[in-house]
Amino acid sequence: MKDADWERLLKQSLASTAEPEDKLNESLIHQLKERSQMKHKYRKRLSAGLLAAVLLLALSVSAYAAAQLFSAKQIVDHLGDKLLADAFESKDAIQINQTKTSGDYRFTLHGLVSGAGLSEFPHSAEEIYPGRTYVVVSIARQDGKPMPDTRDPEYGKERFFVSPLIKGLNPGQFNIASMSGAYSETVIDGVMYRLLECDQVEIFADKGVYLAISSGTTFYSIKAFRYDEITGEIQPREDYPGAAVLFDLPLDAAKADPVKAEAYLESLLSSWRSNERYTDAEEEWGNWMRDFKAKIRNGERIGETIPESVKEVSYDDAGNIIYTFDDGRSTTESPEQLFEEGQIGFSDRRLSISGGADDIYRAVLFHRDENGVITGRIIVLDEEPPFPKSHNP
Repeated sequence: MKDADWERLLKQSLASTAEPEDKLNESLIHQLKERSQMKHKYRKRLSAGLLAAVLLLALSVSAYAAAQLFSAKQIVDHLGDKLLADAFESKDAIQINQTKTSGDYRFTLHGLVSGAGLSEFPHSAEEIYPGRTYVVVSIARQDGKPMPDTRDPEYGKERFFVSPLIKGLNPGQFNIASMSGAYSETVIDGVMYRLLECDQVEIFADKGVYLAISSGTTFYSIKAFRYDEITGEIQPREDYPGAAVLFDLPLDAAKADPVKAEAYLESLLSSWRSNERYTDAEEEWGNWMRDFKAKIRNGERIGETIPESVKEVSYDDAGNIIYTFDDGRSTTESPEQLFEEGQIGFSDRRLSISGGADDIYRAVLFHRDENGVITGRIIVLDEEPPFPKSHNP
């Protein structure tokens, strides 16, 4: 896949603040892996010093070995980018070596470096934005069990999202995916190391930049992090069943450039807008859906409720609601994505509308009462939607 196509896929995933559909997620995951594999083709053999360190660790007792981590320079050198490895020892590099634990994992932020022309393997985005930020992190299990080697069939089954997030900007839109990101991974002595890169974030140093890591997904998840639109703060959710941590990147505020930052954000927005192509049918659907949601909010009739479909939902271990249909099928939704905090009544978010084969269209709606009890129901719509196929807005 060409870089232009790859970038187009990334932009498609940012069409709304909702999380991307599974099909698009899998496509992007596949492309990320391809980029990682491409970089590994250039990986050099371990240097004598690094090989000696590995042998020394292998001979050490497991408890001691688990505590030993390689430096950012050693990891980048191992991945085959000598030029970037040297940059991680330059005066502009920031050595951090901070560790946080969450869920089953121990995450360490080793360091970062920003600048232009730092890597032997330039990203296509550098033709437009020469400045790049490179970060090295490591992931280890708290119980001491080694992370799967890259040749192990289990490798990649536990997914991780690692990305800079900018304070004050919606993290669902502005993260490593939209900022021309890529990464390479390697596993040494049971510890996974990731080198990630994206457009330079130092220009946002005055705003504040986080480094977010979460397990269970390769994309930003509102289940793992909470974003306050008023304060701009981002926080890990304590009730997230996986791991979620945030590091504050110690960027030099003197390197902030509000003018460049504003121009960069505007270019991203302009690019997204220029890639939006709405057909007449899509526009008709959008208008119809806005009217449909307004009717729900205003308590207007939208159709006939199937009485036996009105059921109280159940919950899974992560706190998601489960609504089961009469035929045994079920749908799972996050309460936070359906209802605003303290909201009572019907939800007009994440509506599922299906039908057409029998000229009957149905919608699944969720309602929360004053006691917090959520019920689901199926409504046969009075009006035929403009799209004669299943659609999940």
